[in-house]
Amino acid sequence: MFNKKQLKNLSQEELIELVLKTEKEKEEIQARFRGLSTIVINAFHNCKEVALLADKYLIAEDKWMGLAIEQQISHMLESLRVLAENSSSQFQALLGKGSEKIGRAEVDKELKENKGSWVNGSKELIEATRIVDQVVKSLPENTPLAGEFKSIVNEPAASIAALEKKLSLGRQKVNPKVRERTVVPASDKVPHCKGCTEEMIKLSSFVETIRRKTLPKLDNLEALSQRQDVYVCPKCGQAHVRLPVDAEHPVNCARTVGTSMLVELAMGLYSGIPLHRQIKELQQKLCLGHDTVSYNLHDLARFYLHPLALLYESSLKKADVLIADETVFPVLEAQGRGKCAKERMNESKLRKQNYLLALTTAASAPEQIFILKYLPSRSAQAIGSQITSDFQFNTLVTDGYSAYETVLQALGGERKHQSCLIHYRRKLLSALLSSSLLKELHQSALGEKEKLKQMKIRVQQAEPGSCVLICVEALSKLYNLQEAISKEVSQRKQEEYRRRQDSLLTAVDKIMSYQADKICIKTQSGLYKKGVGGGLYSAACAYYMNLRNEFKVFIDDFKVPADSNLVESRLRPVTVLRKNIWYKQSVEYAVDMCDIYSIFKTLELNGIAPVEYLKKYCRSVYGHVLDKTWTEALKDGHDKTKKIGSLDFKHGLEDYDLKPWLPSTYKQLQAES
Repeated sequence: MFNKKQLKNLSQEELIELVLKTEKEKEEIQARFRGLSTIVINAFHNCKEVALLADKYLIAEDKWMGLAIEQQISHMLESLRVLAENSSSQFQALLGKGSEKIGRAEVDKELKENKGSWVNGSKELIEATRIVDQVVKSLPENTPLAGEFKSIVNEPAASIAALEKKLSLGRQKVNPKVRERTVVPASDKVPHCKGCTEEMIKLSSFVETIRRKTLPKLDNLEALSQRQDVYVCPKCGQAHVRLPVDAEHPVNCARTVGTSMLVELAMGLYSGIPLHRQIKELQQKLCLGHDTVSYNLHDLARFYLHPLALLYESSLKKADVLIADETVFPVLEAQGRGKCAKERMNESKLRKQNYLLALTTAASAPEQIFILKYLPSRSAQAIGSQITSDFQFNTLVTDGYSAYETVLQALGGERKHQSCLIHYRRKLLSALLSSSLLKELHQSALGEKEKLKQMKIRVQQAEPGSCVLICVEALSKLYNLQEAISKEVSQRKQEEYRRRQDSLLTAVDKIMSYQADKICIKTQSGLYKKGVGGGLYSAACAYYMNLRNEFKVFIDDFKVPADSNLVESRLRPVTVLRKNIWYKQSVEYAVDMCDIYSIFKTLELNGIAPVEYLKKYCRSVYGHVLDKTWTEALKDGHDKTKKIGSLDFKHGLEDYDLKPWLPSTYKQLQAES
């Protein structure tokens, strides 16, 4: 830093240089803290979702597992609090006061709201389960449902801790290899024609040959040769453009933004950062128009990424198990609102809400694929337009939404439907946490004897609250066994665990059937609905009874998961973006977003660096289409005043082999090279 006296001694040139340097440093600091602010804000906003996702692993009897989740969430929140507190002064100085400001007061409020309710709920559940276990173990045999209660309580949960201790390698020292970026110079080797393998000659030296064959094309060839380094096969006329090694190229001839930059922006979009935030300063520095980058990114998505997403989808269609889920994502054009809605204002098919459909493979699939599709609505017709008859799956795993059953009926055949057990468990937990059962048992004024006495009365009467509590314990033990199956290498042990899971579900089915006769209403169509005054207990029971045959499909097939949590977790990046942008303006750009997320998530699942992969892929596609366009232009003999202003990717990709870009094939080719 300079004082006033030192500044007076500086020359005009030195002062200008100092000002420019200071401005540059200020811009770098602002950019850094804007990114940090986004991270902290998004982390706090998603804390509840993280807790709910972690909650599926809460095993009521195994207190250590509940405490592990609690500690993880507490640690995460505390780390964010420290980060935000240490940076609050910089946020206020650089970003000003507003919605992005995070200080100690805001952080403490988030901590209280996000942490307290979840931790208290888990403690109450653990305490209630401990009490009900003691009661059930001494329950008389003539008590209703005594056999089912005891089979659940006496089920020994699999020793996950022992398995983890046996399989874990412990803390490992990581020595990442630093990959140096090497620049390979352009080869002097003369290329050969891909069609007939003839040695190609440079277009500038080929002029005399063309003059003899077709004089009218000469001027055109000379004009083309001046713009790019083009080779032509003298035998078949195939053209080849020599692109410099590592040279940037546009998405199309008429575009002005490089593909590498667009891939990086797509990566930012996948990470949950809206495009306008990424390019705000970029537009000013590069003097780009307001929509220039978005138009170029749209070209990248429709010309390059959409064919790749269709390739991935073709692989997904061969999967034996398909997991599906949908999430809300408003598109203003489809709702008759926004900038793009004028032409659709009079349409009768406008929807108040729009969705995205997520489709993915099971964890056991040899190749992990994730596909995201735009849905105008959540109807069975809209979902059926995406899950079509060319899908070869034998089992569809979804939540309890009835539209999927309609889709399966339309597809026909003997396809099976596994309904998500976690969604059923959430129904049970909602009923428990909204009732007074847990709070009454958790009151500090009640002694151990009073708690046992209250629970004994509830259990002997087969009261809905006690039945739901025991069913929650059954599902917790079922998931404990599921975790053991995934880590067990012995097939005999896996089959034993699966039989025990079957026994737990059988007990749950008998308990729910008993309660359904008491608190639910059976309709003429055979479905169940909530009884009058039944509350959430009745709703949870009816939910189970209507899907009871679809909860046990996974028992007969180890490849089928018991829930749809896998697709929900893979859908998480989209929900982060939705909180940052709220909606998409047009259907076309919503489809672009789906393709971007499909490709980046699929590559991530297969352990492939998306940016490096896409840069190679885009260069390959651009080179292929460019060669084909030049070849046809030379043969057609266009007038020299007409330029090749745009590449026809739809026509150019008709003979392009996309198969090497499947994740499994790509990884194999990379390993061989």
